[in-house]
Amino acid sequence: MMQARPRDYLWLGLACAFAAFPVFYMVVTSLKTRALLYEPARFVFSPTLDNYRAAIVSHGLYKYIVDSLIVSLSNVAICLALGTLAAYAIHKFSFPRKEAVVFGILSSRIFPSIALVLPFYVLGLTFEMLDTYAILILTFMVFNLPFVVLMMRSYLAALAPEVEEAAMLDGCSRLGVLVRIVLPQVRTGLFATGIMCFLAAWNEFTYALFLSSSKVNMVSTAVVFFKTERGILWGEVSALGVVAVLPVVILCFAAQKYLVKGMS
Repeated sequence: MMQARPRDYLWLGLACAFAAFPVFYMVVTSLKTRALLYEPARFVFSPTLDNYRAAIVSHGLYKYIVDSLIVSLSNVAICLALGTLAAYAIHKFSFPRKEAVVFGILSSRIFPSIALVLPFYVLGLTFEMLDTYAILILTFMVFNLPFVVLMMRSYLAALAPEVEEAAMLDGCSRLGVLVRIVLPQVRTGLFATGIMCFLAAWNEFTYALFLSSSKVNMVSTAVVFFKTERGILWGEVSALGVVAVLPVVILCFAAQKYLVKGMS
């Protein structure tokens, strides 16, 4: 195994610093007063939380956070339940044109979000579902459910079938085998897949922008409301970015061991 050289760590540190600088600058900007925003190169100042108060209280950002959590967590629960069942069926059973079905599931992720917005908007308008939790949860399933099916299929394929066969010989049903034997063995994969689904739903912008307007709003779309006749409120926008990124960072740090293990 090749040993890392000191200059390798130097290049790695520079790459990390380059990637982290936008986040650092966003945090710094969110702590500046409105007057200091016109001094972008100034990094030493007395920080203030006025931008956070304005974004969360005055602009009602707390409601966006609650709506995003409801939509994202509901989407994760539904996608994991349906996707795991579909993956188990594809893994265990043989049926005509099985690989074509798998390819069809994969191909649903090929289309960009903007290409599917209009059909979903028409469907939401027809069934009076626009600006509701239901339309966002169901729409996000379009790109999350195929991901869950493909990911869980790979995890299930790594399991030894002997334990399942022994459980069925002892009288356990197929659903019982799935719940009692299979799912405990792939819980790391479930956790990793659930985190990826949560991040995808939390960060989704296109569907959330066009399918919701006033009753239900995602954090990712709140940035459009900070463009006023006075210009863009960069302090509030930066505070919004920090608030939107913080739950994701905390979640990834808390679950990094399971995330890396599950994805590898």
